[in-house]
Amino acid sequence: MSRLSNARAFLASCASLVAVAAVPSANAANACDVLYNAGIKSVQTPHRVYSTRTMPGGKAQASEAVFVGGNEYLQIDGKWIRSPMPQPAMVAAAQEKLKTHPDTCTPMGDQMVGGQAVSVFKAHSNEMETDQTVRIFKSSGLLQGATMGLPNGGMETRYEYDNVQVPPGVK
Repeated sequence: MSRLSNARAFLASCASLVAVAAVPSANAANACDVLYNAGIKSVQTPHRVYSTRTMPGGKAQASEAVFVGGNEYLQIDGKWIRSPMPQPAMVAAAQEKLKTHPDTCTPMGDQMVGGQAVSVFKAHSNEMETDQTVRIFKSSGLLQGATMGLPNGGMETRYEYDNVQVPPGVK
């Protein structure tokens, strides 16, 4: 798989998480509402996303993205680039695409991660046929991370919200 294909797979995985977490539901009793609200809040908050994708044969590929100042920055082959799609457009596209609310979410209880309490949810995208376990910080309502099953592997994603700046050397 080429570096560009890997970057696109990473973007698709991140977009899937934003899509699952970016649309307010018309049904307030829907278990996905907590995920949607956490996704909206996280997209509006500067943060870093660290992802590790497990490839066939167990090979791991690490990726990083930074969301700050209304933009997304991706590290590809050690170089930072600015995504052509600003964050508000990402949210708008996800909201438009998911008006039918094609996800199924199930609360799985609470856990401690890194000394902080998180709520855990299982999210299934009926559209993409993917499953995720999503963790949300109880203290802030922001996304903490997710584990996603992908064809031929999986992805572990972690979010950080401290000291987020535009990466140096962005083109």
